[in-house]
Amino acid sequence: MLRLALGYLAIVIVAAIGFSSLPEKSPPKRPVALERHVPEPPAAEEDVAHEPAEDDDDAYVQYIVEPGPGGHYVIEALVNGTPVQFLVDTGASDIVLTMEDAERIGLHPRTLRFTRRFATANGEVRGAPVILREIRVGQFSLFDVSASVNEAPLPVSLLGMSFLGRLNGYQVENGRLVLNW
Repeated sequence: MLRLALGYLAIVIVAAIGFSSLPEKSPPKRPVALERHVPEPPAAEEDVAHEPAEDDDDAYVQYIVEPGPGGHYVIEALVNGTPVQFLVDTGASDIVLTMEDAERIGLHPRTLRFTRRFATANGEVRGAPVILREIRVGQFSLFDVSASVNEAPLPVSLLGMSFLGRLNGYQVENGRLVLNW
């Protein structure tokens, strides 16, 4: 149990450091992203919607994100059909939605049950577990993705490992974030 608590504390500290360098009250810049087809087949996954290049049945897609302010990677995704800006956070185990983003995608605060507890640099916060019907980045879609709605205010929603872990891979190349599916 202590190991789990220390793990959550480490995640929260990484997120807090990331938040501290974000500009105050200004929305993140729209990310610059490119998609390209690469001729290597991904591992087959049932929950991934894959659209190969028309001329290459073995292609997979890379989504490339240029760093934004402070060197952070911000991605615009469609969550249940609604655009949401996310800070990519490899230290977050979950996708974490701000209360405002949760309301915009149709999750009503009065129906949320804040049963999760997270230790953060600012103290303990509560989160409400939710399942997102679909999260789409470029041509890539995941279905039935676990996430949390943060009860405490956040400047931006977080795209954590419950998303990144379902990709075929991700890495930083030449300062750019590359997502593979």
